[in-house]
Amino acid sequence: MPNSHYRVVASAPSRNKYPLYKFYTDPEDWHCNGTVKVSCKDGKVDVTIFEKDSINVHKMSIWSDDGPVTTRLKEELDPVQE
Repeated sequence: MPNSHYRVVASAPSRNKYPLYKFYTDPEDWHCNGTVKVSCKDGKVDVTIFEKDSINVHKMSIWSDDGPVTTRLKEELDPVQE
């Protein structure tokens, strides 16, 4: 029987000493393959995406302050190779 346990790369400590991020407010379209974690607390939905085959972790927050729903996305980028 094959080993049913495997190590998820995204759970490893970040190798990026100074991680780079790109921020989006109310993105019209964005996609990524990976494992998704959803948390709902205090009227806010937090979505964490552990990118497949990468150590990058992306975070999205969705909330409303008695008005239109707002979405904020923090995309972790691969470091620039010099």
